[in-house]
Amino acid sequence: MLSAAKMSTKGQIVIPKRLRDELGLNPGDPLAMAVDGGRLILRKITFDDLIQESRENYDEGKTLSHEETFDGLT
Repeated sequence: MLSAAKMSTKGQIVIPKRLRDELGLNPGDPLAMAVDGGRLILRKITFDDLIQESRENYDEGKTLSHEETFDGLT
């Protein structure tokens, strides 16, 4: 599904309602962003994403405080 939006002077965009509904996005949901070539990719961060990142950090011997683990999600 292709939609268009304009970016505000503050760099903000509005995700059209039909796309929010299709993806189950709600106000306050954390989103991951990445650049792929000339495309910006947005994806909802899930609990499984957080578990996977925690496991990878643990396997690499990295430890994070509670605050670091959830930094940027609140």
